[in-house]
This record gives sequence, structure tokens and C-alpha cells, in this order.
Amino acid sequence: MAAYCPKCNYKLRLRDWRPECPNCGVNVVYYGIEDRLREEADVAEYKHAKIQPRFDRLKFSVIGHPLCIVKLVLGLLPLIALLLPMGRISYVLPFGAHHGTINLISIIVFFVNKGFDVQLLLKLFASPVVGAGMRWYAVALVSLVLLALVTLVSFFLLVLSFSPKGYHRNIAFPIVGIVLSVVSFFSFIIMLRSLGAALPDVFSGKAIPAAFIVCVVLFALQIATTVLIRKKGIAVKYTDVSEYLLPYSERPSTKEKEAKKAAASAT
Repeated sequence: MAAYCPKCNYKLRLRDWRPECPNCGVNVVYYGIEDRLREEADVAEYKHAKIQPRFDRLKFSVIGHPLCIVKLVLGLLPLIALLLPMGRISYVLPFGAHHGTINLISIIVFFVNKGFDVQLLLKLFASPVVGAGMRWYAVALVSLVLLALVTLVSFFLLVLSFSPKGYHRNIAFPIVGIVLSVVSFFSFIIMLRSLGAALPDVFSGKAIPAAFIVCVVLFALQIATTVLIRKKGIAVKYTDVSEYLLPYSERPSTKEKEAKKAAASAT
């Protein structure tokens, strides 16, 4: 129980065990509860009003306009394009031969099954026969992995397209994706030629540019869609919550309610 009555400021004693003030009779526990609840609701509505614009931007970035939906689909397709064949390799060893197609899945499966032997890779990089080819192969693989990561990150960041830095981010990530696609493809070609020249009777391969071309085209379409959205002046449709940024007593709806109450009591 409070030390003083909130209404008349009567000092409460230990013998005043009842919820009512012995001086004015007001319920000490529930006195002013409506005001306290109104203050808590006011704070909650204010926080909601601050968050609402962010939610509006998030929603609009995903389904706010047909071009936003197109851009979201284009953001995921490069990852699917990496599943296309990127090349074919064949090698013949004394204890067996291999003929296969390279894509993102086959590379992941290879490293999962064979493991990642750092010492072996270092020896291959230093080899006077296959070292140059293996180094270019490493560049192609690293570029491919980074391309997949950039595509994933870019896709998830598309839901923030209408954030303050969304436009520049939606331009930068596809450009990085295009650069990585080109680097990975040409590194793969150089690797095939280098290993083919070093091991003419053992190794052969052919690059298939389809996956890389599709990635470059899709990234270019992402950039074009982003620029088109900016050119068309497509803007976020915000929910009007400006009233809730004001204190409860200063809101137009509150003043209107008070005016109606005053008019009703006057009649």
C-alpha cells in the first residue's frame, strides 16, 4: 500500500489495511488507474508509430509494386543458374578414369566426399607441372563461392530495397555479381587450357558459358529493374500514424472526443 493517499495526501498507517483511504474514502489501489493505463497505451502507440514506417518499407519492397516482385524473383534466379553445367572435364589415370560435368552441386559434393586437404592443395599449387592450372582453378572456385554468397545476401537484402541505402545497395551487389561471374568463367577457361597443355594425354575439358551468361544477364536485369523503379518514381505507401507521435492530449482525435463529451454534457 502507498505511504500517502494519491488523492488527499493522507499519510497511511499500518492499521489502515483497507484499500480505501480512511480520510477521503478513495480506493488507493485503483485511483488514477485509467490515467496510468492511458499513459502506457500512449507509449505503446508511440513506439508503434515509430516502427510502422519501417514495416511499410519492408512490405512495399516485397509486394508493393509488380516491379518489386519481379526484382525479388530476379534476385533468386542467379543462384538457380549456378546449378547449370559450367563445364565438362575428363581425366585418365592409371587406376581409373573420370568424365563429368561441373556445376555448383558437383563442386560441393566433391569437397564433402573428398574433404579439404590444405597440404595437398599447397603441393599442387607449387607443382611446376600443374601449379599454374590449379591456382587458376582455385581462383575460379573462390569466385564461384563468393558469387553464391553475394547472390544469397543480395536476395535477402532486397526486402530492404526502400530503406535509405537500398537503391545504392541494389546496384552494388549485382555489379559485384557480374564481376565475380566473369572472373570465375575466365579463370575456369585458363585452368582448362593450362592443365590440358600440361597433361595432354591425361586431362581435357571444355567450359560451358551458359550458367555464367545467365548470371550476368540476371544481374543486369536486376540493375535495370532498380533503375526503372527509381525513374518511374515509385514511392512507398506509408500508413498515416503521425497522430500517434503526439501526446494523447494533443491528438486531433482526442480533442474531437473531448469536444463531443463537452457538447453532450452541455445538452
